[in-house]
Amino acid sequence: MKKTRRFISGLSALALAAAIAPMSAFADTPVSPDPDNMPNPKPGTAPTLVEFSVDPTYTVTIPATVTLADNGSGIYTNSGTLTAENVKLDEGKEIVVTLTSASKFNMQTSASATYKLPYTAEGAFGKLTDKEAGGIVAKFATSTTVQNTPVTFTTDETPKYAGTFTDPVVFTIKVGDIVTAPADG
Repeated sequence: MKKTRRFISGLSALALAAAIAPMSAFADTPVSPDPDNMPNPKPGTAPTLVEFSVDPTYTVTIPATVTLADNGSGIYTNSGTLTAENVKLDEGKEIVVTLTSASKFNMQTSASATYKLPYTAEGAFGKLTDKEAGGIVAKFATSTTVQNTPVTFTTDETPKYAGTFTDPVVFTIKVGDIVTAPADG
């Protein structure tokens, strides 16, 4: 029994000595003293990269319906508002909103109607002149504030017939590189 007690006492003493002894901590980048400056080594240095990631986020709201009204001259017009909120994008990026129409910006009273009422859309970059391809109506940059851009729809002529004229348009929202206009000079 005495041998067992001595053995356990010896183990306890070793464990206590190990707990008191100075310990070394190692990181991914080892730092050692300069052996040429012993016994007074210079402090060692090593870089560490601190990082985190933020995902791009945004909410763009488009109008569900824009109802045109007679402006007093037989031409019908009205605006809807595009809204961008909580926009956080990579540096050098922006939201680009384009508008297209499968009918090339012609409204009809029904799918079988032969009369087509042409109209134009106008956004922050002027009237869309290429009715086949459509074009850009808004751009939104990184911002914590709410951003609004109106899009105005206007008939090109006075309607020839009565009825409810409609045309579904498609807003396409994508993130692209910021494109700046060349300076005049």
